[in-house]
Amino acid sequence: MQPPPGDLVESFASLDRARLTRMSEAARADQLEARQLLMDYVESLWADVRRAGERPDVGEKYLALGVIRELSRSMTTIAFEAVYGSRPR
Repeated sequence: MQPPPGDLVESFASLDRARLTRMSEAARADQLEARQLLMDYVESLWADVRRAGERPDVGEKYLALGVIRELSRSMTTIAFEAVYGSRPR
C-alpha cells in the first residue's frame, strides 16, 4: 500500500533537508536551479492540461501530475530555504 501523496512529499522532505544541509553552498545553489527548472516544466504541463479544458486537480486522471507538482514545489521550496534561509514569497 502506498502512502497518500501528501505523506509521500513530507517523508521525502525530511530526507531532502538532511541531504541539503550536508552539501556545499554551491551545490545547494545548483540544486535550487535544477529544481526550479523541473518545477517550471511541471507547472507548464499543468497549464497545458488546463488550457485543453481539463481539470487536473479533480479526479484520478491526472493524479500522477498532481503528485509530481506537489513534490516539485516542495523540493524547490526546501532548496530555496537551504540557499536563502527562508521560504520564497
